[in-house]
Formats: sequence, C-alpha cells, structure tokens
Amino acid sequence: MTEFFKIENEDGVFKTILPPFDNKDWPEIVSTHGYIWIRNPFLDLSGQLDSLVANTIFKTTDLDLKCSIHRMELDVSVPTIDFLRFVEVNFSHGIDFILSKKHQPTGFDLSSIPKSKWPIVMAQNKIILTFHRPAGGEPSVLTSSTPEVLKSICERLSQN
Repeated sequence: MTEFFKIENEDGVFKTILPPFDNKDWPEIVSTHGYIWIRNPFLDLSGQLDSLVANTIFKTTDLDLKCSIHRMELDVSVPTIDFLRFVEVNFSHGIDFILSKKHQPTGFDLSSIPKSKWPIVMAQNKIILTFHRPAGGEPSVLTSSTPEVLKSICERLSQN
C-alpha cells in the first residue's frame, strides 16, 4: 500500500508521493516564482509542421511540401506563473517537470546523471524539486535535495 506524504531519503535526495489532487491544488505545489523545465513534452505537430518548415526554409507556404520528424528532443523552460495559467488544460494526460529558480541550461538532462550526484547537481542548477505525474488522477512523485521543500508542500496539501 502506498503511503502518501511520507518523506524518504533515497540516494541523498528526498522523495514523497502525493495522492491524486485537483487542478485547483497546483498553486500549493508550484509557487509563482521560478521556472518550470519540461523535457520532451507531448507535442502534436500534425497539420502544422509542413507549413512551418516551408515558411522557415523557403520563406513561403505556397508549396506542396511534406515532411516528417524521425527523432526530436525538445526542452521547454517557462516561468511558473505562466505554467500555472495552462497546466490544468494542457497537461491533463500527465507531466514530468523540474521546478528551478532559473531557466533550464541548454541540453541539461537530470535523468542522465547518476542519482548519487543529484544533490550537488540540483544545488548547482538551483533546482527546487522534480515532479512526476503519470496522468491526471494518479499519485505524483516529488523529489528534492532538501526535505523542507517536500514538508512544506505536504503540509499545504494535507490541509485541503
């Protein structure tokens, strides 16, 4: 059985599991200060990519151009205040992100770093927490280099 709000130390970082929560609770998890880093968000470019590529390469959309993507990595870094405006509608299918005090460095990928090094890397990159929610209505996993961040979120959510 899953124990919600229990904070555990794992490889030098702290983790907790949040129970499913309503969209109205997002501000209790993510403050309005800082930046959200989203790595490889679900992005459907069908119907938009051909004209975008035609306009970018040929400076016109008056072409019978067809294109496809074989491999793409996309990182998005957005202020949390803007993320909170759209999270309820745009990420109901679930989301993984990092909350930091600064924009994401180009090419940064925390998941490629051994967990034993996360505390140092998180501090160097001013990362407050990582968030994993597989789908709306599912429990979420939060990871932070300090237990105080998680305790504060757990307290705010458990009061609702």
